[in-house]
Amino acid sequence: MFVRSLSRRLRDRSTTQLVALISFFGQLYFFVPVMTPYLLGYDLSMAQIAGMQTTLLFAMLAMEVPTGVIADRIGHRRSYQVALALGMLGELITLAASTYPQFLAAQLVAGTGFAFASGSVDALVYESLPGKDRETGMTRARGTIGAALHLASVVAYGGSAMINADLSRGSMRLSLLLGALSLGVATLLSLTLRDAPSAATASARPDSLALLRDGWRVVRSNPRLRRLLLLALATNAFGAHLLVFYQDYFLQVGVPGLWFGLALGLGSLVAMLAEFHAWRLPLRLGQRGALVLAAALPGALYLAMAASHQPALAIGLFIVQWGAIHLAGPIYSGAYNAEISGAARATALSLISAVTTVYVGLMGLLFGWLANRSLPLVFALMGALILAALGILAASDLLPARRSGRATEQLVS
Repeated sequence: MFVRSLSRRLRDRSTTQLVALISFFGQLYFFVPVMTPYLLGYDLSMAQIAGMQTTLLFAMLAMEVPTGVIADRIGHRRSYQVALALGMLGELITLAASTYPQFLAAQLVAGTGFAFASGSVDALVYESLPGKDRETGMTRARGTIGAALHLASVVAYGGSAMINADLSRGSMRLSLLLGALSLGVATLLSLTLRDAPSAATASARPDSLALLRDGWRVVRSNPRLRRLLLLALATNAFGAHLLVFYQDYFLQVGVPGLWFGLALGLGSLVAMLAEFHAWRLPLRLGQRGALVLAAALPGALYLAMAASHQPALAIGLFIVQWGAIHLAGPIYSGAYNAEISGAARATALSLISAVTTVYVGLMGLLFGWLANRSLPLVFALMGALILAALGILAASDLLPARRSGRATEQLVS
C-alpha cells in the first residue's frame, strides 16, 4: 500500500519536479572528494588518474551524438533511465575494481551514461512544458533541476567529510557504495516518469540517419542558434578545469586543508541559488543582458583570482566563482530549446554538447600545460579570453538579441 501510494503521489508531480528529485539522488557522489587518495592506494600514478578523467571525457564525446540519436529513437524517458542505470553500474565497477584497466572500464561506462543523459533530460523536460512561453519555462525548470544537483553536492561533500575523516580504504569504499545505492534510488524513481503527450511515438519516429541529418540541419541553418553557440563557446567559463585548478590554487596561497571540501560545498550552495534564480535574469534584463552578465561575471572573477594571494580572499573568490559559472546554464538551456523543434531535439542538443566538449577539452590541454608554469597566468588568460570574446562579439553585433520577457512574467511568477 505504501509503495503504491508513494508511486501515485510521485506520478502526480510535474516532470520538472520529478527530474529534480531524481537528479538529487543521482548526484550524491560521496566518493568524489576522496577519489585521488583512494586510487593512489591502489598504486595508480597521478598520470594514470588524469588518464581516467581523459577516458571519461572521451567516452562522453564519442557517445554524445549516438546516444542523442538513440534518445530520439527510444524516447527521452527511456534514455534517461538508461543513463542512471549506467551511472550506478559505473560506481559498482569502480567498487569492485583493483587494476587500472578495470578503473578505466568504469569510466567508459560512466561516460556513456553521462552522454545518454546529456540531450535527453533537457528534451524530456522541455516537451513536458506548456506550449506558451516555453523558453522562460525551460530556463526556470533548468534552474530548479540545477539547484537540486547542487544541493545534492552540498550534502554529498559534507557527508563525505564525516565518513572519510580517517581516509581509510574501508570508509572510502563505503562512500562508493553509498553513491551506487543513491543512483539505484534515482533509477527506481525514474520509472515514475512519463513521456510528454507531444513526444513522438515509437512508430512515428524517423530513422537514425534522418535524425542525425535533421539535428545537424537545425544547428547549421538557424542563425540565432549559431550565435548562441558561438557566444557559449567564446565565453565558456571552464568549470570542469576550475574543479581541478582550485585545489592547487589553495595550496599556493596557503589555504588550510579543511577548506578544500568546505569551500566546494559552499560554492555548490551558491551555484544552487544561482541556477534556481537564473530564470529571473532574462525577465529583468532581457535575454541579451542576461547572457552578457552570465559571461562577464566569471571573466572578472578569474582576473581577481589571478591577482589574489590572500587565503581568505582566495576562498571567498572561489566560492563566488563556482556559483557564477553555473549561472549561464539555465539561460542557455532555455534559449537553445526555444530554437529547436521536431523529433531531432535531443540529437541537436547532443551535437551542441559535442562541439562544446571538443572546445573545452582542447583548451584544457593548453591550460594544463600552462598551469605547470604559472597558475595565476592560467586564471588571467581565462578571464581575458572571456571578456575579450564578449567585447568582440558585442562590437561585431553578433550577440543574440531577444525581446525582454517582462510581458510574460506573470506566467511564471
